[in-house]
Amino acid sequence: MGPGAEGQLSPDRLWIAYIAGDGLVIQRFPELARRLQVTGPGTSQPWWSRNGRKLFYISTDQKFMAVSFDPSYGTVSPAYVVAQTRIIASSLTGFQYDVAPDGRFLVNSLNSNAAPLTLTTGWASRLRQ
Repeated sequence: MGPGAEGQLSPDRLWIAYIAGDGLVIQRFPELARRLQVTGPGTSQPWWSRNGRKLFYISTDQKFMAVSFDPSYGTVSPAYVVAQTRIIASSLTGFQYDVAPDGRFLVNSLNSNAAPLTLTTGWASRLRQ
């Protein structure tokens, strides 16, 4: 396999996605046969969807990206933008997002110009007053 980082096994444990010197790569696991080049250098944080049919990652310009993956044929679709993020250090800093089983996602990022978030609890009892 060679040098790699941020390795992630697919949910069925038959594929591995990792960051190599030349970008995001997918390979059959454990035999490491055919090598699928998903992106060029600079991407980070590969993460499989719960069903193993999509692979998410962060691009060099901090976009939350995805490719569709067909494990039967070992092919990937062209990449597409899921969302623009404000992730500040995307490379080798740990995963700054998660994907729920239903496909929704949560991204941990900084928003430099936003008002602070306020959590209001007990609001239903205030409506009755």
